[in-house]
Amino acid sequence: MLNIDKIVKVYNGKIGCMCGCNGKYSYTAKGAVENSPGYDVTDSINERSVRIITKKILSNPLVKFEDNYAYVEDRARNKMQMVVFKEPQEVFSPFDTVNS
Repeated sequence: MLNIDKIVKVYNGKIGCMCGCNGKYSYTAKGAVENSPGYDVTDSINERSVRIITKKILSNPLVKFEDNYAYVEDRARNKMQMVVFKEPQEVFSPFDTVNS
């Protein structure tokens, strides 16, 4: 099972504005409390979605890492998926987030 301790939130939506109007953010319970955007996001806590989207992103060969997030863009389908980590991930292996 995926360990989500290092993850704050994920985004799944269209490419473009990422304020939430073109897609959806899902938060971990800790991420919603410790890294909220300044307003209540408890309705957006969905750790199941966080796990599913994170696995899709990290298993995609086109994943890109930048600062504290990883993302995949599919321009043909106008789709963006992003996972936001608590800290920047310099060298990342999907195995770092999997419980043994």
